[in-house]
Amino acid sequence: MSKNLFAGVLLTLALTACSSTQNTPGNSESVNNTLLAGNLLEVSGENLSDYWKPKSTKPVMLKSRPKWIPKGMGQFSYHVVIDSEGNEVSKTLVSSSPEGWMTQARLNKMPKVRYLASDDNPEHLPVKALLTSKVMPRHLIESQQQ
Repeated sequence: MSKNLFAGVLLTLALTACSSTQNTPGNSESVNNTLLAGNLLEVSGENLSDYWKPKSTKPVMLKSRPKWIPKGMGQFSYHVVIDSEGNEVSKTLVSSSPEGWMTQARLNKMPKVRYLASDDNPEHLPVKALLTSKVMPRHLIESQQQ
């Protein structure tokens, strides 16, 4: 994984952890008919910024690990659906390494991110993106950046 992609994944994880909007029961019912009809554009995590960018881009260092992140090191991939207003509508776990390290229940506790349409997306197209995040000790991250 390139350093820029790795840094992007870490930034996404940090922004997600620091977002103020929490996933609450009933939010999944807010998926509108357009999204249910399958009018989603599927994009890769690398291309998500061509359509949507996180509303907050300030990196924040956390004093402790959020409760929704499992203990130890691991990696997980998930689909995120973003509606035409930049709201994160749903997250669906695709894979976890080690197996079972991340669960759908933990992913549901992950704070939601608000997005702003990029200049290349004036139509505010809803998207489904595959995102991957890694969790590892800070000293390993710093050694990989050098």
